[in-house]
Amino acid sequence: MGIEEWIAEKKASGAIRQVGFSFHGAQGGFFELLEAYNWDFCQIQYNYMNETYQAGRAGLLAAAKKGLPVIVMEPLLGGRLASGVPQSGLKIFGDANPAYSPAVWTLRWLFSQPEVTVVLSGMNAEQQLEENIAAAQSAGPGCLSREESAAIEAVKSVFEAAYKIPCTGCNYCMPCPQNVNIPGCFAAYNASYANGFVTGLTQYITSTAANRGQNYTARHCVKCGKCERHCPQQIEITKALGAVARRMEPFWFGAAIRIINAVQSSEKPGAAN
Repeated sequence: MGIEEWIAEKKASGAIRQVGFSFHGAQGGFFELLEAYNWDFCQIQYNYMNETYQAGRAGLLAAAKKGLPVIVMEPLLGGRLASGVPQSGLKIFGDANPAYSPAVWTLRWLFSQPEVTVVLSGMNAEQQLEENIAAAQSAGPGCLSREESAAIEAVKSVFEAAYKIPCTGCNYCMPCPQNVNIPGCFAAYNASYANGFVTGLTQYITSTAANRGQNYTARHCVKCGKCERHCPQQIEITKALGAVARRMEPFWFGAAIRIINAVQSSEKPGAAN
């Protein structure tokens, strides 16, 4: 299609200095793409929960062997590795080194690998910015001790037991034609394992607007598959929503929601006594 010639022209004119690719597919495709062009860099999703996902560590090493700088996206897995660590995982981190937040643990794991060139970490507060800068300044290849590496492996096991659906909350699957809050359903489902069923159910009721009489719950998925075409995590969304419905909407769910709605209606100003 003339793309390579176009790139060569733009590089020759100085309009483009470096050309690379961002990868979101299966691992085999990454190795094919790596050999398809003389790239200047690449970008992959990578964190301690994604060592074998998409390009994974094997892709990281292959790119580095070719001399390509590797940019890491999703280092905190949509924030889950910063603010979504289960309590048992937080205890593991705290026992190993209470000075590090979960985000710092994650960043140090990345910076300890010499093949990682740049880490793209989203921040929404100055304190997070300062923490990330400090983590980058204090970490480097081989910075993790044996004990710290063991702590991260232990937390990985906790995550694998608690988080059943690997949704990062990117919202690429939205909007749903049936108005199902797909990321909200998945977050509540995972929370029901990580933080207890009551906590997860409360989150589920709120995120699906069931407490306001709306029909945005997982059970309203009609399996049209539109969402799955857009999911960068390649989640079988319709199948996963079925699992969510079975756990989060037990036989008494509908009756409980009707009671909640009735109580809320009676409490509104002007409601009949």
